[in-house]
Amino acid sequence: MSNFFKPKDFKDFKDAPAPVQLPDGSYEPVLNDTDLKICSRRMILMDTAPYSYATQNSPACAFSAYYALRKIYGNDEDGFKAALLNQLDCVFNATPPVSGLLLGAGLALEDKGHLNGIHAENDLKVGLMGPLSGIGDVFIWILPMTILGSIAGYMAMEGSPVGILLWCALWMAILVWRQQNYVQGYKAGVSFISKLGDKLSTVTDAASILGLTVVGSLIYSSVKITTPLTFTFGDVTLGMQEGVLDAIFPNLLAVILAFVVYKLIKKGVKLNWIILGILVFSCICSAFGILA
Repeated sequence: MSNFFKPKDFKDFKDAPAPVQLPDGSYEPVLNDTDLKICSRRMILMDTAPYSYATQNSPACAFSAYYALRKIYGNDEDGFKAALLNQLDCVFNATPPVSGLLLGAGLALEDKGHLNGIHAENDLKVGLMGPLSGIGDVFIWILPMTILGSIAGYMAMEGSPVGILLWCALWMAILVWRQQNYVQGYKAGVSFISKLGDKLSTVTDAASILGLTVVGSLIYSSVKITTPLTFTFGDVTLGMQEGVLDAIFPNLLAVILAFVVYKLIKKGVKLNWIILGILVFSCICSAFGILA
């Protein structure tokens, strides 16, 4: 692979130096701007190509961070494998032009803490990918595209070549911006760590709470499962969903489903089998009028 996507000084495990552990248990950071720009280029190259419903865009995150992780863990092959699997397992889905900011900040945490920092990294990614995507969608996908796209389209209809040049310039600006994302995110992450010092564990706990809150809200807003069953007592008809379940716990069936899926994943059941099982279960329950 070209050095554009791979560090020139890349070393295999047997030739790589051992990570330097500091007295406080953390590690000497090793990533530089060149390493982080390679991460950005690899993310642009792969982007959403390996997207899956199981882990969203995590495969692209692992692909982009591959050589950065190799450098972080040096000759620690087991540590590198655990870190790479963590990248693949942690669900991630953010607006592509700004995703590098968050991923770069995550690498800063891992560069400093190694495997001790991956939980904070995961919580940071899960907790902030939604809010960051909201900003990215508005200030990159919606406003510039709508305003400049309208201007470029109007100029092109009038026969002016400036319209298409303006549109190309916008995309080139976004591309240049994306190549700096990991560097900016990493520096923000380093600054974040240095300023907090011994308070980092508190912030990690806060990020964990935020991550769990986001996951909980995703269950409520994204998992749609209701039952049309009704009970009739004489002239009174009571809907199972509205009259019973929603009165106890709104969206209770979605929570139960999420809990069952979580338990199956913890037991090692493959995601493809879980998805297939949900499809079959949904079809059967829908056919018999149990679920809507």
